[in-house]
Amino acid sequence: MSALVPGTLPGPVWVAAPHPDDEALGCGGLIAALTGAGQEVWALLLSDGGLSHPTSRTYPRERLAGARLAEWRAGLAELGVPAARTRALGLPDGALGACPDALARGALAAFREAPPGTLLLPWARDPHPDHRAAWAPLLSAARAFPAVRVLAYTVWLEERGDPGDHPQPGEARSLTLDVGPWLGRKRRAILAHRTQLGLITDDPHGFTLPPGLVKRALGGTETYHEVPLSTQEVPA
Repeated sequence: MSALVPGTLPGPVWVAAPHPDDEALGCGGLIAALTGAGQEVWALLLSDGGLSHPTSRTYPRERLAGARLAEWRAGLAELGVPAARTRALGLPDGALGACPDALARGALAAFREAPPGTLLLPWARDPHPDHRAAWAPLLSAARAFPAVRVLAYTVWLEERGDPGDHPQPGEARSLTLDVGPWLGRKRRAILAHRTQLGLITDDPHGFTLPPGLVKRALGGTETYHEVPLSTQEVPA
């Protein structure tokens, strides 16, 4: 596994997140490193994030979606990405697989505002249906920019992935980043997502980020899997 040197990534850099908090958990250190070095970073949120607490009365879906959008922008601000460089598609949380065309069109429209030199997105087989559903539409949009570098981050792979979910030999080039210098900013970005960290208490089936996942995300390294866009076959 090779070391990732943030300064070698061409800009602008776009980071795509299926849900608010995915970017903080998966690549918050890299985002902080890039913005700290003056790189132009943009962020694209795919879903409305409104499904995490489906039976909450204090946070019905519309309110929850609004809260999560605000948390997403607050977390990104901690990482150095201003609200003016954020775009949100507002697609239905938990159902990205049902709207691939809307996802691809929305991503392409966003990318055209600042043609990407690098795209960060969830790994093709990261074990969440929305993460997997994002892969093909985002690659489709990215193909409008043939020189773009594509680096995949992971959120759930280490906790929930089967062996076949991991990159197979020859499928991707794995890179690692020591995020120690930016760990404080990454921690603050994750902590901005209060609705996912126990704020909502009236939904017994609501989602809370597992402590083990948060601990690993703050463990000091991030791993990326680079795929060649020009020859990339969308993994099954």
